[in-house]
Amino acid sequence: MKKLLLPLMVMAAMFACKSPETKTADASSSADPKSGTFTSQDDKSQKVREALEAYMRNDSTKIYEYYVDTVKIYDQMAANQEGGKTKPNPGGRTGFAANERMNHDYFTDIKVTTDNIITLAFSDGKLHTGVWCTWTGKGKFTNKDISAPLHLAFIWEGDKIVREYRYFDPTVLYAEVAASQKK
Repeated sequence: MKKLLLPLMVMAAMFACKSPETKTADASSSADPKSGTFTSQDDKSQKVREALEAYMRNDSTKIYEYYVDTVKIYDQMAANQEGGKTKPNPGGRTGFAANERMNHDYFTDIKVTTDNIITLAFSDGKLHTGVWCTWTGKGKFTNKDISAPLHLAFIWEGDKIVREYRYFDPTVLYAEVAASQKK
């Protein structure tokens, strides 16, 4: 009898665990507008990857292809604060492209990791692409190897980027600009 008790308990446990309850999120019927899905294998994630790869080559053509002319770029570089809120950097797409090319005036061998890019499709129809990466380069004036974490968020309307948010510590860039003024 004792020999049967153990196998019966094992079988009972197996049947009890055989069909776990599973639930899938139904973004279309959710009351939460911030619910949805994410993927890294969509067209928008690929476009962001292509734009970052072009940036590393000092090629701004993808900015003109993927961004609207009136794109709003938000970061701490321009120090555009008004009423406690950050204003977008001036210049739209043209100013942004010039700024991205200017990075190559101060650094060589610029690299950005592109292995962590995802697009979020929210149930309210909004599309955002997020990038969590590391920016590296070598200062042309300090000759220092630089590495900094960087987070980017791209906001889409249709197939164009209408806003970009950039989060990073600008200390190394400021130091390189300061060193360039001493020469």
